Amino acid sequence: MRSIRDFGHDGNKNDNSTLKEDVQAVAAKYAGRSEEELLRALKQNVAAAKRNGTFSTEQLDGFVSFVSSGLDEQSRQRLLSLVEMIKAE
Repeated sequence: MRSIRDFGHDGNKNDNSTLKEDVQAVAAKYAGRSEEELLRALKQNVAAAKRNGTFSTEQLDGFVSFVSSGLDEQSRQRLLSLVEMIKAE
């Protein structure tokens, strides 16, 4: 999977068709799962990234900045609460 840096926040070339395909692949992988299942998968992925040294709060913040403009206020607040949970673990 591509790095969060590839989502265009840091000035890297951004191929929108590839980004769209990546997002669709992730959405398909998690389609039909409950919020509890999604949170469990998120926590597992974050824990693995922290263990292997690939987790970056700067990349996470960049991703949040990138996607926040496309969210409504309720979704933005939910995203921010998830980010705080991730950073606290």
